[in-house]
Amino acid sequence: MLTLTTPDAVDTLDRTVPTVVRDPLRTLFSVASVAASLAVLAVLATVAVDAARHRRAALVQALVAGLLGLLLGAVAERSGDAAGGVVADVLTGPRDDAALVPVVATIAFLVGADLQRRRRWRAPARWVVLAALVCGVALGNLTMQGAVAAVLLGAVAGLAVRLAAGVSPARPGDDVLRAELARAGVVVTALEVTEQHAGLVRLTGSDEEGPVCVTVVDPDGRGLPLVRRAGRMLRFRAAVVGRPSLSQRGDLERETSSKALAAAAGVPVPPVVALLAVGPALVLVERPLPGTPLTEAGDGAEAGLAAAFAALRRLHAVGLAHGALTPDSVLLDADGAAGFRDLRAAQPAAGELQRDLDTVALLVGGATVVGAAAAVAALQADRTPGPTPARVPALLQPVALPAAVRRAVRGTELLAELRRALAGPDGTVAAAPRLERFSVRTILTVAASTVAAVLLASQLSQVSVVDELRRADPLWLLVALGGSALTYVGAALALIPFVPVALSLGRTTLVQVSSAWLTLVTPPTVGHVGINIRYLQRAGLAVGAAAASVAVSQVATVAATVLLLLVVGWASGVSASRLSLVPSGEVLLVLLGAVAVVGLLLAVAPARRLLVSRLEPLLRQSLPQLLATATEPRRLATALGGILLQNAGYVLALDASLRAFDASLALPTVIGVYLVSSAVGSVAPTPGGLGAVEAALLGGLTATGVPVSAALAAVLAFRTVTFWLPAPVGWVAFVRLQSRRYI
Repeated sequence: MLTLTTPDAVDTLDRTVPTVVRDPLRTLFSVASVAASLAVLAVLATVAVDAARHRRAALVQALVAGLLGLLLGAVAERSGDAAGGVVADVLTGPRDDAALVPVVATIAFLVGADLQRRRRWRAPARWVVLAALVCGVALGNLTMQGAVAAVLLGAVAGLAVRLAAGVSPARPGDDVLRAELARAGVVVTALEVTEQHAGLVRLTGSDEEGPVCVTVVDPDGRGLPLVRRAGRMLRFRAAVVGRPSLSQRGDLERETSSKALAAAAGVPVPPVVALLAVGPALVLVERPLPGTPLTEAGDGAEAGLAAAFAALRRLHAVGLAHGALTPDSVLLDADGAAGFRDLRAAQPAAGELQRDLDTVALLVGGATVVGAAAAVAALQADRTPGPTPARVPALLQPVALPAAVRRAVRGTELLAELRRALAGPDGTVAAAPRLERFSVRTILTVAASTVAAVLLASQLSQVSVVDELRRADPLWLLVALGGSALTYVGAALALIPFVPVALSLGRTTLVQVSSAWLTLVTPPTVGHVGINIRYLQRAGLAVGAAAASVAVSQVATVAATVLLLLVVGWASGVSASRLSLVPSGEVLLVLLGAVAVVGLLLAVAPARRLLVSRLEPLLRQSLPQLLATATEPRRLATALGGILLQNAGYVLALDASLRAFDASLALPTVIGVYLVSSAVGSVAPTPGGLGAVEAALLGGLTATGVPVSAALAAVLAFRTVTFWLPAPVGWVAFVRLQSRRYI
């Protein structure tokens, strides 16, 4: 019947079946893409029907957002076509089957539908869109950069429509709110709005016991507060901001628990009456704390400031930091005791730096009221724990102050007066701890890395990873896997000679394998060093001896690796046509450049002191054991053999990965590329050097003449056999070693 209906059906089937057989990976992604597309359509239809039944306004917003997404996607596609070249390749990918426009429209529709209110559909929508993106990238219908651009454009279109339409607040009506308060035992006749901003409303009323303050948090109003908190987390170190919640509901819950903790410490704060869930909103009911603000205390301000410092010390004693101390937040009762108006920015389990920042904020804020000398006297009055912390004068800097206090002291000499009043007898001040997260050097590094990533992405956008992986030689991949296995034996042999107790080679190798699991969650060398120290502790060594043995092993590995790199650099200049013991000119330039850099570092006094402070303890700890090992030829040979075997395993894995994709390089070049990428990965802050190693390997291979497509496939194969595949095996080894109490 098929033949009669379509005469060329047999020829079509004959052409199709071999394609499926030859391209199983592409066929698998094609089937997955069809399934993901159908799932996306099903989710869109479900969301539309659900919105039509329960939230017709949301359906209108979703449709408008989808149309706007279509327009933005089309404009982006046309812009890419107009720019041409790399821009078009990176943004839209192949023009005959580009998926940019439908992806933008889909995401815009889902964002415009406001799934925050229909949470049952959020997870399915995210997963099907993610599956569609992965399939599109794998099949080449969408580049990685195009996928990111599509997500951003779709989100912008959806959020723009929602912003234009306005957000219907989830805040309950006054009648509902009063009824819920009455059920909690607080009967109020009227509520008046006193403060209102994005997603948060504060109301006041009164019952038979006195004034009542009600705070209502809307779960939908989270945009601006989230941006502010995220910006603060990005700007400052974690030790400064603590662990801020990224939702107003979390803030309200933390404020409630902080007030309970402060009350237990005997510090006057507004008492909490109830914390209620009224529909999707969260309602905090409390009674305001009576008292006179410090700014209005008049002649009693100096004594009040001393009482405020005493109350702050009680807060700190129970691990609570206020986080936003200003003179207006301090209230004095009739007896002269001090309390705090609110604890909205309080941080439980606060660190020492956060507590010191509280002290500085209250000191500076109090000084704006009573003067610098009186504020310092209040800080030092009746201080039972001891003298003023040494770094408080160093923290007298504008960035450490709350915004209101910072504005109050701007353009004055108050901070300088406080520093002089707090300085020691010799006038010295402790070094200021770093508060901000990013330095200028970090920003420049990130900017340079971004430029490099964009340039690299422009090359990768023209590579079909699926096609390259499909033609890999499995035998060479097995050889690469064998080379990866050799590295763990080499790591064990490099450790055993430096340990003063006898260790089993098999068990020590298993410990090195288990470190492959830890590299997924720790920066390079951190997990490896930690688990080796733990292993040596279990073997009977003290903590100091175990750390020294691992340190000696690491120093020997680095020294041998540097020596190997120099030898490889020399060997790269030797050929049959030019037999000479002198290395090539390029290698000499690199060596001279390295010597010049080291010389400049030693010539600059701060850099020289930094190098001495970092290297001297390590050398003092490891040099005796290195000398002891050098006097025993057997131990020295074992250590050097282990280091060489470890590097040889990685080089074998990289060379075999290249040969699996019909590419090859001279052995010295392969060794040099691996050693350089290994050095880059060891200083990268990501787990296992993720990202940095791949970029270094790809750059080194393409610079030495390997085509981009083959280099990318070889790097992926190399990292798979040396980083990803050993991880689950390492987890099994880790569990086994733990169960037998070897680590």
